[in-house]
Amino acid sequence: MVPAKPKLVHLQTLRGLAASAVVATHAVEYPIRRGLLPEEFYRLAWALGWLGVAVFFVISGLIMIHSADREFGSAEAARRFALRRVVRVVPLYWLATIPFAVAQVARGEALTADMVVRSLLFIPYAGTGMEAARPIVGQGWTLNYEMLFYVLFTATLLLPRRIGLPVLLGFFPLVIALRSLVWPLVPYRDPTSPLPFWSDPITLLFVIGLVIGLVQLRRTQWHQVRHPVAGTVAVLGAAIAIFLAAGGGFPMPVWWQALFAVAGGLSAWLCTSHAGHRYPRAGLVAEAAGDASYSTYLFHPLMLMVLYAVWERTPLAAMRAGPALFVALALVACNVGGWLIFRWLERPLTRRLAALTGRKRPPLPVVA
Repeated sequence: MVPAKPKLVHLQTLRGLAASAVVATHAVEYPIRRGLLPEEFYRLAWALGWLGVAVFFVISGLIMIHSADREFGSAEAARRFALRRVVRVVPLYWLATIPFAVAQVARGEALTADMVVRSLLFIPYAGTGMEAARPIVGQGWTLNYEMLFYVLFTATLLLPRRIGLPVLLGFFPLVIALRSLVWPLVPYRDPTSPLPFWSDPITLLFVIGLVIGLVQLRRTQWHQVRHPVAGTVAVLGAAIAIFLAAGGGFPMPVWWQALFAVAGGLSAWLCTSHAGHRYPRAGLVAEAAGDASYSTYLFHPLMLMVLYAVWERTPLAAMRAGPALFVALALVACNVGGWLIFRWLERPLTRRLAALTGRKRPPLPVVA
């Protein structure tokens, strides 16, 4: 019998941190648009979001190889892998698309059948006047990359490991190299159509996660960082500070993307420590935030919209510290709301669908 792999509890905490970074991104935008914060804060907001996404993609590569490393060369394993990913990601995303579509129509924005189909099938597109490809669920652009990664992973599982693993590791670097011959990476522009989108250098984050996962699986003595979460916060904070101090901006040039990729990879590496939580009760809360990170990620813009509408009617909104208080409240409210959606919708739905497909337990969440 193959011994059970020790649970990497800090990766769940890192998921929760990444989801909170994305929540903070959109929360900060509210007081900026209301003129309560200078527009310079957009740089902080977008950097937080980009770093959160980088962490998610690295974790995704790490967890996928961690769960399927022994399954190369099997059509049945490839089928199971693809089915697990579909069950885990697609139903909740499709359900989230409904309220976002309603909100889009209520704002008077165009919504066509083509936009709906492309959103539901994870095909990137840019609407009229948009400078980047975004589906109806705006933050769902990351899932377009995730689904591409899952398709690639499924295809390589059909191959013997000696072939499939090199293809898995080399596919995105090769595609990006070829892309650069047609669409130069400098100056960087956000992709607005499928081919530039799917060949974006952001896909290298999955490869970083794959490499970390492969090393982690093969090392009998892994690093012994005593406080991996504290180290992770320091690494992510340093990346943000360097970006802001050096005048980084958006669209983010590839050299800043490289810095954030290193920070995301180092954070994931730190959180593969087998050390337990220093504060067990706080650790349980952090793990719960990580468990609910996918729900938090999908639904937090709707929560923020309602939360700020209420917030504006309170005396706190007029305080000098109002923007900071709102962001703090948003982080708590969206994580709690995400956990409630996870507890009462995502987990029951995933378990029911997993049972229908013959899987006893739902797979580990890999995106948020």
